[in-house]
Amino acid sequence: MTRPKFSVIVPVYKVEEYLEICVNSLLAQSMEAGSMEIILVDDGSPDRCGELCDRLADSDEEIRAIHKTNGGLSSARNAGMLEAQGKYLVFVDSDDTLEPGALHHIEDALQKYGEADAVFYDGIEDDGRNRLPLRRIPTEGSRVTDSGKDFMREKYRDNNLNMEAWLYAWKKDYLEENQLIFKEGILHEDVEFTPRALLKCGKIIELPDQLYHYMVRENSISTQKNKEKNARDLFATLRAQDQMADQQEPELRKWMKNGILNSYLNMIQTARMYQKQYRKLVDKHFLLGKAATNWNRFRVLICFVNLRLYCFMNDFYKRTRS
Repeated sequence: MTRPKFSVIVPVYKVEEYLEICVNSLLAQSMEAGSMEIILVDDGSPDRCGELCDRLADSDEEIRAIHKTNGGLSSARNAGMLEAQGKYLVFVDSDDTLEPGALHHIEDALQKYGEADAVFYDGIEDDGRNRLPLRRIPTEGSRVTDSGKDFMREKYRDNNLNMEAWLYAWKKDYLEENQLIFKEGILHEDVEFTPRALLKCGKIIELPDQLYHYMVRENSISTQKNKEKNARDLFATLRAQDQMADQQEPELRKWMKNGILNSYLNMIQTARMYQKQYRKLVDKHFLLGKAATNWNRFRVLICFVNLRLYCFMNDFYKRTRS
């Protein structure tokens, strides 16, 4: 049996109204027979998603359905990785879609530039009203970087490192050789996984194309009533990354720590952590010694003065720039 080029891994949990739309976008990639497999991972969904996965698998030989007890997004992705036969793994959340021709773009880049540990691409963020690029700074053309550390240094320096695992096609052999899987039981799993995976990368191909279509749903961090687990998990991840940063050469360490600081400060604002029930989670001393820009030094200073003032200041700054 010929090994498929791509394994598209789709974790499935309580997405009955979106799943077929997602799968149809994958089938519409029109890849050559045998070059793509779609792995639907039913993560113990309590609705009829499991039946739908089986029906979709029965309807097309490119689709496989696997079923497991509920373990969360990371657990479902890891289960899909174990089953995958493709040379490259592409992750797609079950309420999102791939743009037409996305896999062809990735395949063409691999043929042009040769095998890589990861292929990085852009996407579209769609909230039903606006469609915006997921990258803060779009890339003009395709680029090749021979080191994940060089890639990270540049992206951290430009505040333009996308953490979403679904904006990368990952070489399966590379992930296996480095024992790279998603950490289970946490939120912000991509923030934990992606820098750890990129640090060990060799060649990375970067594409300017918007290949992923991300739909903004109501269960985002900004709309969840209890943000404590979000903050706890993210802050624990950032502390672990801070230790990783300490092991890097000076320039990468500098910008990696600045990026860690950005994530920490952004969570304080997004979760409105000046509120009494969240203030205890904020470790202001963790903010010290990480800022590489004057703006971040100023943000840290305001945080030390007053967390409420910091959040309101950021709100005002965003309004003036919009």
